[in-house]
Amino acid sequence: MEQKEKPVKLFAEFPPVETKDWESVITADLKGGDYSKKLIWDTGNGFLVKPYYRAEDLLNLPFLNTLPGKFPYVRGNKTNNNDWYIRQDIKVDDIQAANKKALEVLMKGVNSLGFIINPKFEPTMDEIESLCENIFADAVELNFVCYHNSLKVVQYVEKLVKKYNRNLDKIYGSVDFDPLGQFAIHGHFPVSSEASFDLAKQMIDAAGHLPHFRVITINGTYFHNSGSSIVEELAFSLAQGSNYLTQLTERGLTVDKIAPKIKFQFAVGSNYFLEIAKFRAARLLWAQIIKSYGCSNEKAEVMNIHASTSSWNKTVYDPYVNVLRTTTESMSAIIAGIDSLTVSPFNTTYEEASDFSERIARNQQLLLKEESYFDKVTDPSAGSYYIENLTDSIADQA
Repeated sequence: MEQKEKPVKLFAEFPPVETKDWESVITADLKGGDYSKKLIWDTGNGFLVKPYYRAEDLLNLPFLNTLPGKFPYVRGNKTNNNDWYIRQDIKVDDIQAANKKALEVLMKGVNSLGFIINPKFEPTMDEIESLCENIFADAVELNFVCYHNSLKVVQYVEKLVKKYNRNLDKIYGSVDFDPLGQFAIHGHFPVSSEASFDLAKQMIDAAGHLPHFRVITINGTYFHNSGSSIVEELAFSLAQGSNYLTQLTERGLTVDKIAPKIKFQFAVGSNYFLEIAKFRAARLLWAQIIKSYGCSNEKAEVMNIHASTSSWNKTVYDPYVNVLRTTTESMSAIIAGIDSLTVSPFNTTYEEASDFSERIARNQQLLLKEESYFDKVTDPSAGSYYIENLTDSIADQA
């Protein structure tokens, strides 16, 4: 009888090397140089990064034995893919022109629209209907940045999807209602603080029949683009989220009803690995926060994240370099498992985006999805000694 050969483990002929042996070689190579000054990196986020990590550095990380799509969602919200919405924002000064542009970009690979409605403009239901004419709401994510008109727009959307007999369970989208964010930016609420939270409650009630339409957006982008660190952006955003939960539960809503109506919007900067870790840490912490409020629905613990490329680090002197920056930023966000992404056109630092620059911004995402297959692998950074430790450090500091 033929005897089967035993499988040979890769690199089995190389003896294992202990950390102390690596360290002794490094110390010798430094020739008296200060290890901590030459090789330890201060991230500016409250923690240090070592020059290398090994399997032993994963031993005390509690979230490692989890699966994608499972609490605490550090490995993403999805179980078998890494798909995301490709979003393009459209300024709405003219209803017909905005609708025409929306229909055009939907034919070019976009599947999420962000309508930025002029704050001086108070749309009627007929105008929102015209804005969304020939757009199938159950196939496209619809987002509205409409400031003080948010409640009306939510009410209009609910009436329109019922009018056109759309499947309510397939309606995805949001309004950018964020009174705490407005307070952070301007130093005062759009209306009084009490009225703002009362309005938030009304909006959650108004969207009660739209399970996937989010009516409160927490804008971490405000902090990022004002110069915050990664930890600060995350910490301030989570604090705002907790504040909304407190105010709204005090108004009689359950956390199971509130949490699915909240959306987080983060900017993604050029620090490639730290940005990957930031999004993973954000989901980890938000799931813990929701659980601490007594949530009984697992799905409510999932953080919905829209990412947009950073604005503060873009150049006006060599704008095509911005394409490189937004590409690596997009990669960080996508690898981390965000739900939707806006890539800013390369020339928006000094002029209105052109058809050409908007096309390039769309194609950056399309190339990552259709040609690089970034949508096929869930949590590709899992198990990376470096990224897993960054995730833990950012979560701890935030």
